[in-house]
Amino acid sequence: MNSEDDRDREVLGRWQAERRERLAAILLSGRPAEFAAPGELDPRLAAWADGLADGKARNLILTGPVGTGKTWAVWHAAEHAVRAGYEGRVIVGTAARLRRIVAPATADPAEFARWMDAGLLVIDDLAAVRLSEWDMDHLLELVDARWADRRPVAVTSNVTALKPLLGERIASRLQHGALFVELDGPDRRRQAS
Repeated sequence: MNSEDDRDREVLGRWQAERRERLAAILLSGRPAEFAAPGELDPRLAAWADGLADGKARNLILTGPVGTGKTWAVWHAAEHAVRAGYEGRVIVGTAARLRRIVAPATADPAEFARWMDAGLLVIDDLAAVRLSEWDMDHLLELVDARWADRRPVAVTSNVTALKPLLGERIASRLQHGALFVELDGPDRRRQAS
């Protein structure tokens, strides 16, 4: 190998590292302060994030009781994926935000399209708000399009059984090839009080 090849590899390596840091900064600029606390990421979630960075995208279903750290974990898993080399656009939004995006009075078709086209879409707190038939129709459209294009969706929910909550079609598409992780433990917010 010659020194020019070595220099090229070194320049490329620096460029990739800087790009990853920029993408991480973009992601983290939208992360609420409460979820920035340090901690150890569950190894199953780290492996899922590494797979995402390696081009092995799959859905993630993260469940457990209130306060067990699901939202913290999904933010840190997304950050892990970006720092490991995932370059797709990551959108983390709540089920309540989805309702506002599709509600007739507050509909935001451009935002819905962003959710549809994101590389990784995280829907946090699915089941925290009651979804109407209108909401479910739009959620089906969103999940179906992403499933058909093999773009991953990560979902956090206090409900483990998605089928009774979302119906057979949405649950089937979300669960297809998904990694299921159930977090357990006490409500961390109560312990901090």
